[in-house]
Amino acid sequence: METISYQIADWVRGIKLSELPPSVVAGAKYRIMDLTGVMLAAKDLKVVKSARAACTETEAGGAIAPAGSKEKTSLTTAAFLNGIQASAMEFDDTYLPTTMHATGLALSVCFPESQRQPVSGQKLLESVLIASEMMIRLSIVTNRHWFDYGIHPTGSFGVFGGVCALGKMRNLDQMQIVHALGHAGSMSTALTAAFEDGTSTKNLHVGLAAANAFRAVALAQQGITGPTAVFEGKFGWFRSSVQTEDERHWERVTTELGKEWLTEHIATKLYPVANPLMPHIEATITLRDKYNIKPEQVAGIDAYIKERSFLTLCNPPEKKRRPLTTWHGRISIYHTIAEALVNGKMDKYAYSEEAIRDPIINGLADLVQPYPDPEATDYLRSQGRVVIRLKDGRSVEHKIDDFRGTRRNPLTEEDYLQKFRANVGDLLPADIVDRAIDGFLHLEKQDDIAPILRSLES
Repeated sequence: METISYQIADWVRGIKLSELPPSVVAGAKYRIMDLTGVMLAAKDLKVVKSARAACTETEAGGAIAPAGSKEKTSLTTAAFLNGIQASAMEFDDTYLPTTMHATGLALSVCFPESQRQPVSGQKLLESVLIASEMMIRLSIVTNRHWFDYGIHPTGSFGVFGGVCALGKMRNLDQMQIVHALGHAGSMSTALTAAFEDGTSTKNLHVGLAAANAFRAVALAQQGITGPTAVFEGKFGWFRSSVQTEDERHWERVTTELGKEWLTEHIATKLYPVANPLMPHIEATITLRDKYNIKPEQVAGIDAYIKERSFLTLCNPPEKKRRPLTTWHGRISIYHTIAEALVNGKMDKYAYSEEAIRDPIINGLADLVQPYPDPEATDYLRSQGRVVIRLKDGRSVEHKIDDFRGTRRNPLTEEDYLQKFRANVGDLLPADIVDRAIDGFLHLEKQDDIAPILRSLES
């Protein structure tokens, strides 16, 4: 019987955009536009600049530009920087059951490749959907939450998605894809250690996966073989990375592949934060505006969150109440609620260095107390409840069952356009932004996506 890698390779080679459901294609176009905006919004972050400086020492030279930049670098460095830009702000879309951030990884690979060879909008859509779907399906082989294992699923499965995208874009044959997937298995597994102390390694995970996808494919194209049972083998990825006896549902990777699209369950974020905190921002701002709440009026704040998110977003409280870095603030329930209550909005400028050290925000963070939410058990939903106790004795609360951007509470096209414009509007002239939007909304008609990307350089 053929291994999972063979089945994946055949699926990658056979996918045609014309045969996909219109809703799947439409969702992909919105997400591609959305994540492009996120990547541009993050291009001047300190971590991106520092990562580029580090790469200059090890991989100087090249002819490929990261998203939004005119400065050329190597193919793998561009992919690496794209991945950091896609993920560092925590503004990337999410498959909620496994917290998989798929689109950013896919674009981190596809955009550099589009400078290496002409890539049509149709090919881009096919490749992004292939990468996203495969990352999600690999992430549901087990029922356990990946963070329980100390594994960051996007960083770990991203290299496999990237290989699939490149396999489609380069028209690789079956064995080249199989061997590239085999190589990818030895280039994966991203640790969640940074979630504990707020250090910056997690920001690099998507970029490392994207760069390694290029390396895995290049090795396979040169005839270097990789294990053909890299997933389910006796010493395959799952057995070596997850050394427990949890049940493995291998059929989830390939059953109804190409017919059922789990990408339709991807949720888009309106706030730059870890996805389980999305409803808490929405609830906090709702209460702030409805009751005109000022920081000095607050006696305490109770926040109810899924129990499985406690480890990464609430503990240890002494560190999460005083984030070490701006990224650390994005995975802190204490700081997030406090900043949302003080500022009343959370856009690309949120979680600044000033914000994480603001004495008023820090004082409110000390008043936030998280609790497990016994009603939040559906992993396809992102629920949250916030109760604000006021010094005058009143207690007000608001609950979110599905934040805006989920399948049960979807964004409109105008929502996507507003987010894109908010992320790039201060970087580019309005007419260029409008033309880019038109290009993204009609991707399937583009013979070459490179002109759209070049227009976004600044």
